[in-house]
Order: sequence, then C-alpha cells, then structure tokens
Amino acid sequence: MLANLNSGSTIKLRPKLPSGIETITQNNQSTNGPYSSEAGLTAAPPWVKPNISPYSKSLSDHENSWRSYFLGMPVLILGIVQIVLIVLIIILEITSLGLSTYSATGAGIWCSIAFIPTAISTVLLVKSWARSRVRASRVLIAQIILLVFTFILIGIVGSYVSSNSITNSTAYTTYYGTNKNLTTKYKVMQAQLAFSIILMFSGLAYVIFYLVVTYLALWRPFHTLDISHMFFD
Repeated sequence: MLANLNSGSTIKLRPKLPSGIETITQNNQSTNGPYSSEAGLTAAPPWVKPNISPYSKSLSDHENSWRSYFLGMPVLILGIVQIVLIVLIIILEITSLGLSTYSATGAGIWCSIAFIPTAISTVLLVKSWARSRVRASRVLIAQIILLVFTFILIGIVGSYVSSNSITNSTAYTTYYGTNKNLTTKYKVMQAQLAFSIILMFSGLAYVIFYLVVTYLALWRPFHTLDISHMFFD
C-alpha cells in the first residue's frame, strides 16, 4: 500500500452521504441527468423542489397586447382629476346649503356616493391592479354609472341656475335688490355646474379611451373582442 502511494498515484476521498441522498446522486450521475456535474449546471439537486409561485404563469397574447396599449399615466391623471372635481362638488354643495336652503336638493352630496368609488377604482387600476383588462372593464361600468349620475346632477343644478338667472342678473339685483346669500349661492351653483360638466367629460374620456384600446389591442391584431374574458379571468 505504501508502495502505491510512493508511486505518485492519488487517492480521491469521497464523504459518505446518507443512504437516500447517495442513491439519488448515483442514479442522477449514471443517467447523465440535467443536474449532473457533466451537464455543467449549478441548479438545485433533484430532491429539492423549486418554489414556483402560482402567479408566475405567463399572460395570454390578448392580455399582453391589452396592457401594452392601455397606458397607465393618462388613466392615473384622469382618476386624480376626478377625485379633485368630486371634492370640489361636495364642498360647493355644502357651501350652498350653508348660504341658503332655498331650492336645496343636496344633489352634489348624494350623487358623489357614485362618484367617489369610481374615481378611486380608476386610480387603483394603475397603482395596484396592473392595468388588467378585467379590472379595466369593471372600471368601465363604474365610469358609465358616473356618467349617469353626472347627467342627473347637471339636470338638477342646471335647472336651478336657469330658473334663477333673471333674478340674479346684475340689472335685476341693482334695481330691485336681492338677498346677498342667494346671490352668492347662485354663483356657487354656477361653479358646481361647471365642475359637474367637466366630470361628465372625464367619464366620457375613459369610455372612449377604453373603446380605442379595445380596437388597437384586440380587434385589429386578433379580430376578436374576447368578450368571454372581459369581466372574468
């Protein structure tokens, strides 16, 4: 034995592995598997299962095309603008009620119950929901509801403004004189009407944007609207 050592031969010492691991290692090397040393890979051993998240599956071609055309920044700006407009409408409604309860309806407050969730979901569509088509379609329904309530608010406030336009004109108030609170309320209602109209156009802008993206992302390249995946994955 000493003679063999002196002759220059080398002895490779191999640590003894547990029986289960040793068997797997030997089988893997004998079959020249993807985790063998001959394959030149440094992946995990075959007895270690990779931790694959269920959310890592690839998106469909339709969804990838949708997200590439559905730009996040314009929608985010739209949602922020809607939040600002809603806050202003509520403030103006409270101000008008404080000035006078004449022809008071509180429409700016109860209509905002439909406005607020729509604006918040529009912002979340970009910030938290990754601009998915399912979420965008649900926001579309919310924006349509917003449009309906803006029509109601514009009708109510517009009726007040038009019916009191003569009594609040400069010539009338100068000649006859009117309650200053009513004059101030008229101006407040005019401002509320203007913000309501802008809010209506913002909802209409989202609907148009959604339809344009649907055409560019789905209809033009795939000739489909993929309605089955419009509201549910």
